[in-house]
Amino acid sequence: MYQTRLLSNKWLRLGNSCSVARVRYMQQLTSPELRSTFIKYFEKQGHTPVKSASLVPHNDKSLLFTNAGMVPFKEHFLKPNAAPFQCATSVQKCMRAGGKHNDLDNVGYTPRHHTFFEMLGNFSFGKYSKAEAINYAWKFLLEELKLPINRLRVTVLEGDDEGYELWKKQGLTDDMIVKCGPEDNFWTMGDGEGPCGSCTEIFWDTQDSSLDDPWLEIWNLVFMEKYRNAEGELSDLPIPCIDTGMGLERMASVLQGKKNNFQIDQFETLITGLRELMTTRGLKSSTDVDPSAHEKIVADHFRAMCFLIGDGVVPSNIGRGYVLRRIIRRALRSAKQLGLNEPFLADLYPSLLAGFTDGSYPELASRASSIRSIITNEETAFLATLDRGMALLENVFNQTDLQATKQIPPQIAFQLYDTYGFPFDLTLIIARERGWSVDIEAVEALREKQKIAGRESWKSESIADKSRLSEWKNLNIRPQFTGYDHSLLHQESEILAVDTAKKGKSVEVNLAIDPCPFYGLGGGQVPDNGIIELSNGNNWQVVDVTQPYEGGMVLKIVPTDLKPGEDIAQRIEMDREYLQKGHLVRTQVDMKRREGAEIHHTATHLLNAGLRKVLKSEDIVQAGSTVEPKKLRFDFTYGKPLKQEQLNKIEDWINETALQGGETHVKHMKLTDAVNAGAIAAFSEKYGDTVRVIDVPGISKELCGGTHVDDIRKLYPFKILNETSVAAGTRRIEATAGLSCVEWYRKAYEPIPKALQLLRANGTNEIVDKLEKTLQQTKDLQKRVEFMNEKLAAAGEVVIEPISSKMKDIDVKIHLIDPDLDASFMQKRANVLKESQADAAHILVNGNTIVVALNGKQIKSETANSILKHMLKHIKGGGGGQKEMAQGRLAEAVVNETDIINKLVPALEKC
Repeated sequence: MYQTRLLSNKWLRLGNSCSVARVRYMQQLTSPELRSTFIKYFEKQGHTPVKSASLVPHNDKSLLFTNAGMVPFKEHFLKPNAAPFQCATSVQKCMRAGGKHNDLDNVGYTPRHHTFFEMLGNFSFGKYSKAEAINYAWKFLLEELKLPINRLRVTVLEGDDEGYELWKKQGLTDDMIVKCGPEDNFWTMGDGEGPCGSCTEIFWDTQDSSLDDPWLEIWNLVFMEKYRNAEGELSDLPIPCIDTGMGLERMASVLQGKKNNFQIDQFETLITGLRELMTTRGLKSSTDVDPSAHEKIVADHFRAMCFLIGDGVVPSNIGRGYVLRRIIRRALRSAKQLGLNEPFLADLYPSLLAGFTDGSYPELASRASSIRSIITNEETAFLATLDRGMALLENVFNQTDLQATKQIPPQIAFQLYDTYGFPFDLTLIIARERGWSVDIEAVEALREKQKIAGRESWKSESIADKSRLSEWKNLNIRPQFTGYDHSLLHQESEILAVDTAKKGKSVEVNLAIDPCPFYGLGGGQVPDNGIIELSNGNNWQVVDVTQPYEGGMVLKIVPTDLKPGEDIAQRIEMDREYLQKGHLVRTQVDMKRREGAEIHHTATHLLNAGLRKVLKSEDIVQAGSTVEPKKLRFDFTYGKPLKQEQLNKIEDWINETALQGGETHVKHMKLTDAVNAGAIAAFSEKYGDTVRVIDVPGISKELCGGTHVDDIRKLYPFKILNETSVAAGTRRIEATAGLSCVEWYRKAYEPIPKALQLLRANGTNEIVDKLEKTLQQTKDLQKRVEFMNEKLAAAGEVVIEPISSKMKDIDVKIHLIDPDLDASFMQKRANVLKESQADAAHILVNGNTIVVALNGKQIKSETANSILKHMLKHIKGGGGGQKEMAQGRLAEAVVNETDIINKLVPALEKC
């Protein structure tokens, strides 16, 4: 909150009267020392220290990133009695670069805005309230940090007399406490219902007259004493809570006497590293105490990208991955303004680590190799894009007809984005720096038009489907999924809802049944197929299972035995009476498909464990997976290709582990308990408060909602099919397991006996030697053929006497080549002719192939290419070439002298 804009005039006068002598006693703490001092202080006050949660908020589906210190504790504010501790303290990693909370555009141009930052906080879940929170905060500032009281001010909510009096008890005078309205001093959890309450904020007088606003907000104390319902009505919470937040970078700037956050120790180390790197590359670097806007952007964005990748986010074109990609690209654009045109970001990594020497974030060191590799790959790919985009923009800036309006044409801005992958926000930044503008609405209209083009019917149907199925959500149609238990895959279920929709000339039928044994919960696993039998005995096939809303499961069904000439609409009419809400059906899940999916889903868990074990790295993070009945695909973050030796070790470990066997245990736990117990979470997924843990004791433990085998013996045998790159710093393994693997081995072996027979080999151990000998023999024969072609090309008696013609004043000889001679011979023969008979142009034809050759030193008025082009204006075909040799294809073949006389000669004479 930045309500100091309302208070600056009043407080500026008051702040100027501060005693300079008091400043000498203020603590001079580094960032690591500030972290430690804060945590230790609140630990002494009975708070439980809690490590920073991930920047990916797995327990909050409403957020793109963890954007405040309270995010990991949301469930405790809602249910204080269930919290594992009554009060806690933390230093939380935060990101505000996407969604509702986005400071990306402000970075570099203001003293305080960041994408990544750290939030110091203390929290109470019913243990204490307003008085204790104010007392803890004030004592920390005055006694621990020794800030001078006459440079501090606070705000309270108008009408919060209790808060006002509590501050007066701390020694503040009336002119040091300012009352503000609810827009500034009443905190809510977003726009919807939830716990909320008044807050009080503490400000520091920077005494910097160069700033528009010298007052810096350093701490916000939120008193969660109310609950706001969906209608906006407030009521008292039975258990008041406390949520506080202090930006570490801001407080560090206060304690270190810096004018802005980018001058504190962490950034000083990073920007010094940047400047040294520029010097080593022969670039002039700044020596100013205050970094330039581009230096600030590079430093801030570099921190952000490293922490995001450290928490498992990888660059992509959607969601968090796209935000990361934008951050990297914005940093590179600013680096280019500094003169850095080659990849450099990974070289800054030691400077980043130097700012976090206290080990607060061990993932920065443990994942260093992967982080640097992902950044470098993305950096290399985008620099080429940046050069192309900048070249196009420079052309625009130099167009004289645009100088009056100085507006980039919308179609150019869209082309940059759509064709070159140039982020639109970069176009806006560059335009602004040049004093130009972009019609944003016009560009958005072009983007929308592109989305709609060619997909209008699909789009309208999708909207209709979503609208209809949203009614099911409103009707609270949420079937129970019973598919984890194999004994319940064949059972009776009740129809909860039926929906039919016309799809072109066909009809689509969607069904909700309860209980529902058909899997369709996502997580990379393919949905079940199977049969539902209506009470009249007719069968319908389940071809897809989707989850259009949380708790909803929809079966897409089609008739299994349509008679000739019968369509789905007729079958619907026949079975309408039995496809009604309340009727019973019998379910039959396709067991072969289900069991194949279960084998491969469990195999992804062992593959994840195997990668970590063999590569000896916690650096491995799952970046996506697909589980099918016959194979799996597993994406993971890793900076370089795996060697065959490593793949063999992973494969061996999985096979040996599977052969030893082991039961899979399913547990339902609180998310925090599961993660603390070592369960691995997939960064592409979001989780609720309670999670399902798949545990193979001593081997693998992961959060997962999918279906799995009961014993890992069913995974044997396991075979890695291939390993490839799918994105910068992201690898992909495809593999097969169990009976599908046996089938793969069988198919792979099928051609072996025939190959042995053809190669006259006695066993598979001889195949490679035999193939190498055969390939060498083929190469030798090819050389002999080439040699014979050269001999034939030079021997005039092997070709038919040419037919003479003219084109303008040039003699032309047309040669019919024997159809048994190939294109290689034609090329060689053409080279012989243009040297041995240089006074004429030569046209060689063989079926549909035509070659034109001439000696450029003797014939200067035309080229081989021009002669061919002139001819092709009068006969159908295509082709082209160079000055002395051109080649093409004719639409109609030339097979004899008559064809030459009737087709080629007239075409030459018309030229």
